[in-house]
Amino acid sequence: MKRIVAFIILMSMAVDAWGQPGPGDIFREYKWRPDTRWQRVTGPEVTEPRARKNLPNAVNRILIDDLGGAVRVEAYLEMLLCHGGTVDKRMRVNANRWITITEPPLIPGEAGQGPPDTEYQYLRYPSVRIPLEHVTEGSNTFEFTCSGGTALGGWWPQWILYGVTFRVYYDDSKPHPTGEITRPKPGSSIGDCPIIAATATGAKPVKQVDFIGLYEDFNWEGDGDYRQWHYRYFYNDMKNHIGTATAAGYRVAWNDSWVPSQSQPIKLMARIVDDAGMCYMTPAVGDVKLRRGHTVRMYKPYDVPRRWSTRAGKTHRCKVDVNDDLKKAVAAKIIMSTWNGVGADEIGINDKRVVTRVGQDHDLSYDEFEVPLKLIKPGVNTLYTHSKTTHHGIEVQWPGMVLLIKYDERE
Repeated sequence: MKRIVAFIILMSMAVDAWGQPGPGDIFREYKWRPDTRWQRVTGPEVTEPRARKNLPNAVNRILIDDLGGAVRVEAYLEMLLCHGGTVDKRMRVNANRWITITEPPLIPGEAGQGPPDTEYQYLRYPSVRIPLEHVTEGSNTFEFTCSGGTALGGWWPQWILYGVTFRVYYDDSKPHPTGEITRPKPGSSIGDCPIIAATATGAKPVKQVDFIGLYEDFNWEGDGDYRQWHYRYFYNDMKNHIGTATAAGYRVAWNDSWVPSQSQPIKLMARIVDDAGMCYMTPAVGDVKLRRGHTVRMYKPYDVPRRWSTRAGKTHRCKVDVNDDLKKAVAAKIIMSTWNGVGADEIGINDKRVVTRVGQDHDLSYDEFEVPLKLIKPGVNTLYTHSKTTHHGIEVQWPGMVLLIKYDERE
């Protein structure tokens, strides 16, 4: 009951949150990234001397040169919660009122080890609604802040920013490219490595067509929602989508080899971008079914720990339940989102090391590695990280460690 009440409260607070672009939307993106790999955001009331060296927080600038016909504005953030327990994350534009960056209502859901919810680390991509009157045509300032909460975030509140994309949405009268998905057709089936195609035209040359899908997959977006329009940005560029086409004919081959088998139909949509930066989202094509020569099962983790930052001889674990016939399994892998993955000494399953370390040095990474089938057992399996370092260990972001198994069984 408490979870339901908390969810309702969070949703009622979400007036400053905004959804991603949908079918028929017309918009332009204005992109900003830090001068270094990432930018710290520190709680201004912190007393820790090492943290105070990072204050005051930066006041950034971005040029937004076209508000003609604008109907709304949002800021799409690439944000890492590195210090679990940091709270009250906010942003503002042109020194206007602070706008709350709402916490994801699906973290931890039933997959965590209990409250406080703000101690679960994540790399996620929220969209924040910016009141249109806060934005001016020309140079704009924007900045971020946070407050101390619990655990590490209590005495050193901090999160990290990799990029911000301001989206300005326009009314239908704004000149824009148009097009539609032509393959597959609504209600059809797709198999292994299917072709996804679209038409795209406009008054200005088309620069690219980005294909995205609504289906269940690894939670690349880090918000606890496995079934959504899957994509994320890295330094303002789209990643983990179906694919991008840059030549007329606009088609891609979707590498769906490890896409989980779907319990619901897939939807497809394309973002058409012209060489002036104007974007248009095509109508969605729905009721598309996945029918391949194999099956992929995704085993979602539970018992995911808060503050998954493994160091100083500690081990962090989560669990997955495998209830399918492993005799038909032909391959398996683990996917995880990490920061400073090189800080690990051991990553594995059921107390057996699979790899020593993954990822980047003091940076983010999405990591995948094969798992020997002999290490997987029916029922409960434990996935873990271990690190001996007394310096910065490996951080595992939400949703934790996800196990995928491919079976020799047609869909």
